[in-house]
Amino acid sequence: MFTPSWRDEIFACGNFPQENTEETQDEGARLWERYVQLADNVKGDEGVAGVAALVRSFRVEEDFGAYQAAISALERFPLKTLGAGVAESGTALTEIPECWSGNILLIVARTEESVHSFNEKYSLLEARERASIRQLIDFHESNEWLAEDDDKGKLAPP
Repeated sequence: MFTPSWRDEIFACGNFPQENTEETQDEGARLWERYVQLADNVKGDEGVAGVAALVRSFRVEEDFGAYQAAISALERFPLKTLGAGVAESGTALTEIPECWSGNILLIVARTEESVHSFNEKYSLLEARERASIRQLIDFHESNEWLAEDDDKGKLAPP
């Protein structure tokens, strides 16, 4: 199931039309159905690249509920794989809408094993990518997603 074409297709399908016109309704419905199907088929054994592909697919703010299927898919991965995959998708994580990056980072921050794996992978990234991720984490720690004391200071240690 998990192939380069799967990664490309879930990425393409995640770009839901943001205008609600007659032309976009049919296309949006088609993309929505296929996206949910692709996310629902994730078993959690697709590895770090599978996590990164899912993270990369969160492309727009208004997903009409489809991204919940991808959040559920992320939660099926082993915690170590989840943490490493989210860190490895660092550039994509900083480019997706903040509401989704915060949601994904919160999932990682809630378990010790995923935090450890995230931080381990994060430490191996290039300085520029680490700085971008650090900036995103700082944003979420000062706002809603990672603002709770139990969630602060766990990801991407200085």
